[in-house]
Amino acid sequence: MPLVTKWTGREVKALREAVRMSLMEFAEKLGVSDRIVSRWEADGERATLRMVNQAALDTLLAKADKDAQGRFVGILSVDDVPAHAIIE
Repeated sequence: MPLVTKWTGREVKALREAVRMSLMEFAEKLGVSDRIVSRWEADGERATLRMVNQAALDTLLAKADKDAQGRFVGILSVDDVPAHAIIE
């Protein structure tokens, strides 16, 4: 299972996409408003999440099936490629 040491908006967005949920569905699953999730995603790596929210995200990631966990890692890996890199 993937391990996230500190959740930011970048990881939140990657998890939401990996589990293939809408913003509203994802927010409901976490027990927060869709505006909060939207703000986290917009703030990206600058977003700071409360520990209770990080714990909820840890749980959601742990309960995700292997395919969703693989997509999560893949999405984050793609984001790590520098913008100027040439991919052949």
